[in-house]
Amino acid sequence: MITSSENIAIISGDKRISFRQMLQHAAEYAKVNETEEGQKVLVFSENREGWIYSLYGIWANKSTIVPVDAACAIDDLIYIIKDCAPSAIWVSSKKREMAEKAIESCGISMPVHIIDEYEDSNVDSLEPATIPEIPENICIICYTSGTTGSPKGVMLTFANVRANIDAVSKHVPIFTAERRTLVLLPLHHVLPLVGTAVMPFTCGGGVAICPSLAGPKIMEVLQKGEIGIMIGVPRLWQTLFRSIKGKIDANGVTRALYNLCATLQCRSLSRLVFSSVRKKMGGKITYMVSGGAALDKETAIGLKTLGLDVLEGYGMTEAAPMIAFTRPGDIRPGCVGKAIEGCEVKIIDGEICARGINIMKGYYGRPEETADVIDSDGFLHTGDLGTIDDKGRITITGRRKEIIVLSNGKNVNPNEIEEKLEHYVDHVKEAAVTFDDDKLVAIIVPSDDLSNESDDSKIKDILRKEVIQPFNESVAQYKKLARLYIHRDILPRTRMEKLQRFKLKELIKSKTD
Repeated sequence: MITSSENIAIISGDKRISFRQMLQHAAEYAKVNETEEGQKVLVFSENREGWIYSLYGIWANKSTIVPVDAACAIDDLIYIIKDCAPSAIWVSSKKREMAEKAIESCGISMPVHIIDEYEDSNVDSLEPATIPEIPENICIICYTSGTTGSPKGVMLTFANVRANIDAVSKHVPIFTAERRTLVLLPLHHVLPLVGTAVMPFTCGGGVAICPSLAGPKIMEVLQKGEIGIMIGVPRLWQTLFRSIKGKIDANGVTRALYNLCATLQCRSLSRLVFSSVRKKMGGKITYMVSGGAALDKETAIGLKTLGLDVLEGYGMTEAAPMIAFTRPGDIRPGCVGKAIEGCEVKIIDGEICARGINIMKGYYGRPEETADVIDSDGFLHTGDLGTIDDKGRITITGRRKEIIVLSNGKNVNPNEIEEKLEHYVDHVKEAAVTFDDDKLVAIIVPSDDLSNESDDSKIKDILRKEVIQPFNESVAQYKKLARLYIHRDILPRTRMEKLQRFKLKELIKSKTD
């Protein structure tokens, strides 16, 4: 599965770790936590090289990793421990106390291993670990992010993961031995877990770990790590584009050049004109991958105009995670591309459904809920609405559970309205749309400049005049926003930046009590 060469596998700060050393560390972690085949082991830590050693140490023992969000609350950790009954847990020293309290609360006893204590061990005398890849074995139980309530443990097999790896290495050579990948997103989520902790090692390119989501630190690691592939969520790409575009617009010459490239949409010209952008990102960046949620068209078109190739992936945890992705040379903003090799996609009653070797084995301990999403023909019902063109390209048009059905029978896609509100960047930092008393309402986080105004009533007046009124004048009657709420904190989101819509009603209630 993974080479034991002397090539660099991991860059972490000043550390340079070869593939051989990585597998030697994995061998030590496997020895520290010896488990029987099929046992479950939690990993509860921030991103670090020891997280990766834990993963491969668990797999070397033919066991199953259960990754846990390092930012989760203790109740969430207790929930997962009770739900999947692990045999042990790997934690960073920062998470040790919470882990021990959670285990005590569950009334059980199990080993707690500290990742930090073994991360810098001398492993020169150890034989590199062998990672057996048994297709039918469950290698990951990944708990869903909980955008609609209690999370479920998604059981993924090596065959599910291998289907994803082959799709972007063998069938479409995106991940190669020549391209290093940035580890940026939290590894507990299936997209960064498979995309940045499995694919780069299987394909031989290795990774560089970024210790934070701060812009300067990202740019520093992009430069030092000579990154070829960067995986992020839409809000990261939105922030990047708006930052670059703001600097371009400040100068008449660069603004004119941008408009020219936007009109011509010639990749070679864009890459020549804006070569300095790629240079500031290390000069090696080849692909920027967006996943976790839909990338808005404006950002996709804007980055393409700058000569930056953004490949949009579409999927879900239950597909390990990819169902489809845009191919290099066929990037169409707003389209998520074609299905991965070995995955059949079709539209059933407007809903995107997928069947293939990438689809999960099921939800852990929940056969009835598994049957609710995987039909008798083996198709996973994604909950997403969409279309497929005659070339097999998939376009997402909304999410079934998120569609707001008004009493007049009209259907409203809140994502569509939110995107339009967030275009008012001078006034809106982020927005959420829901309904209350059969009326559409907006919750707006004001821009940083507008937030400097201490009086909420003044902020509301400005937003009504500069945002809500022009929006309402541009849409059909049933899409007009009836009420506005100001929220000075970040909106409730998962760690992958998905809006937790089930929390919006409570947010509104807190502002009206």
